[in-house]
Amino acid sequence: MKSNSQKIITVGILSLVVIIIALVYFFNKNGQDGNQIVEGGELLYTDPTQPIDVRVEDLLSRMTLEEKAGQMTQVNVTNLQGSSEWDAGPLNKEWLVKAFKDYHVGSVLSGGGTTPVSNEPKYWAEMTNEIQKNAIENSRLNIPIIYGVDAVHGHNNVIGATIFPHNLGLAASRNTDLVNKLAASTAKSVRSTGIHWNFAPVADVGRDLRWGRFYETFGEDPYLVTEMVTASIIGQQGEDISSNEKVASTAKHFLGYSQPLNGQDRSSGEIPLRTLKEVFYPPFEEAIANGAKTVMVNSGSINGVPVHVSRYLLTDVLRGEMGFEGVIVTDWEDIIRLHSQYNITDNYKDSIVRSINAGVDMSMLPVGIEDYTKNLIDAVNEELIPMERIDDAVSKILALKFELGLFENPYTNAEKAEAFTLDQDRELARQASVESLTLLENDGVLPLSKEVKTILVTGPSADNIANQMGGWTIGWQGLTEEGVPPAVTFLEGIQNAAPPNTNVLFETDTAKAVQAAKQADVTIVVFGEGPYAEFDGDTTNAAVPINQVELIKKLAETETSVVGVLVAGRPLIVTDLVGDMDAFIMAYLPGTEGGNALADVLFGKENPSGKLAFSWPNEIGQLPMFYNHYPKSTANEKAYLPLYEFGYGLSYSKFNYSNFEADKEVTLDSVIKVSVDVTNRGDLAGSETVELYVDQQLSSVLTPVRKLAAFSKVHLEPNETKTVELEIPVSQLAIVPGDVLGEGDKIVEKGIYTLSIKKLATPVTIKDKIE
Repeated sequence: MKSNSQKIITVGILSLVVIIIALVYFFNKNGQDGNQIVEGGELLYTDPTQPIDVRVEDLLSRMTLEEKAGQMTQVNVTNLQGSSEWDAGPLNKEWLVKAFKDYHVGSVLSGGGTTPVSNEPKYWAEMTNEIQKNAIENSRLNIPIIYGVDAVHGHNNVIGATIFPHNLGLAASRNTDLVNKLAASTAKSVRSTGIHWNFAPVADVGRDLRWGRFYETFGEDPYLVTEMVTASIIGQQGEDISSNEKVASTAKHFLGYSQPLNGQDRSSGEIPLRTLKEVFYPPFEEAIANGAKTVMVNSGSINGVPVHVSRYLLTDVLRGEMGFEGVIVTDWEDIIRLHSQYNITDNYKDSIVRSINAGVDMSMLPVGIEDYTKNLIDAVNEELIPMERIDDAVSKILALKFELGLFENPYTNAEKAEAFTLDQDRELARQASVESLTLLENDGVLPLSKEVKTILVTGPSADNIANQMGGWTIGWQGLTEEGVPPAVTFLEGIQNAAPPNTNVLFETDTAKAVQAAKQADVTIVVFGEGPYAEFDGDTTNAAVPINQVELIKKLAETETSVVGVLVAGRPLIVTDLVGDMDAFIMAYLPGTEGGNALADVLFGKENPSGKLAFSWPNEIGQLPMFYNHYPKSTANEKAYLPLYEFGYGLSYSKFNYSNFEADKEVTLDSVIKVSVDVTNRGDLAGSETVELYVDQQLSSVLTPVRKLAAFSKVHLEPNETKTVELEIPVSQLAIVPGDVLGEGDKIVEKGIYTLSIKKLATPVTIKDKIE
């Protein structure tokens, strides 16, 4: 038998074991998966000489579960103003403390239209500095916040900032260098106001003009979108995003958001896996390859599954196949939608569980900080979400903050914000607007003669800044009464550029405009859409408003030359109007310098060079329509009969192509080299986009009749000839083989491919090896 002393020792040991087990359990639930929270020791995370992964690991090991949950939370700035109202207001000290001390919020955003009380660059900087100061001071570990905003065409939330053309117009420019410069300019302005994260660019491939976000895309072709998105990301981030002129970019919206089945925003997309891989993957793949720091999730569903709960898309594809290591963020309150709209779950906690386990790292919340963090914490404590998943998400968020240099330089210099924002890069904006303008019809009336005596300017968008800016400008849905950004309207541009002896008339009333047109040499009618954003811009008919149709028809009856200028975020159905216009220009949503840009083209100072980034339908019933469709059958000869084809766009010059040469044989791991001579046979200098298309002659599955494989923009003086050289990596020609589901990996099939530029064509054979 054991002695009493032995029994006491045994009981003591057992008690100590129980205590140790309890402590281990406690720290497992509240610290880094199985590791004790570190209270003391060397603070490696505060040492900028340490590698980022070391700093992240050290900081993570010191955090409680509550602090980690806060890092995964992004709130709208209205949460810090003590109000759920959308209008701007002063920051509320009580709510600032509550957000950062009680809920440990890791990120703040300004949703479209939420601004400081005074919407000026200096006050933006002062607001973000105050928020940052409160975040750091109320954080036990002094963790800074990361601030986000939708600066999708310049720093478009701030009054006084230069507004660039929206993406659809930039895609028409076919100028990736220009897109890079615009992105860099935007990043500089954004960072100067204390904002570190831009929710741009849109990497969606625009496949349906009925969608209210069509103008936010770079068009219908995956290669064109990929090139433009890559240029934007590199421009925003540069080589070092800790620079005070760079920001973290966002490739959005992963995945398939831009092809909803009925063309309406946030509705279901029914997209075959083969199409997802061949059309929608490429822009995101290249965005990731070029360092995009964040990805935003599609608000809708794909093939019956909301993307926010798709582990396949977010983890298997985005993390696994594409190798993305950055932060995955939701769009606006999209986790809430899972139970409030989609009925995927019947409560908030389950919506959070499914989203976080699928791969979401950060939730964008307009309201409801407490509900989100409490449910997230409870889900972890109930072992519904593994601690490893929480640590994985928080590690990525912290790593981004370290990369941005926020621990060393959390504040911005408010006194310099105006110099980096107000009226910046107007010439760059003008160039962008000029290069986007797409001339679609011209019977010789343009460029306008210097001898023209009287010009009538009319139409609802001729002197309307809101219309030429479009949505996402100061307000979410476009301009509000709170302020107007710097801008030159189309009327002002024409008035300023007209020859001294030319009289410029302006009429808004239809009857008066028709009477004035009878006395004019030419009428410029600027028509189209008003501003809109997201679902408020959905359409089922893309029709020109009837009063504008009547205006154009009546102007045409005067027999005065009519130049139509369409200001819109998409092609409208103008088939019955084209014959009433002697010239027709697509102006898109050109922004601040739209008026000067249009005048430059009208008067011949600039030669139009824009090329459509989409197919322009004759009627709405043709949708969805894309040039890179599968081959038509003999039973369907109308597979692709648009009003204007993808890539269409006229010039004042005529460009001739000759001496088209390409490699005759290449191997699977090589590059196809192509050259062609381009000559300007016109009297004006101009720029021409050389576009190279590929058609696979024989394939195991249907492939597009042709697809864009390379492009280059070249400037030519009159009678000048230049040789344009292009290269296509053979890997770019990969397709998804296999049966109907398209479950296989992309491969390049051997065989003959036809390369074409304009009407010139030549075959190239892809082999295992060249003998």
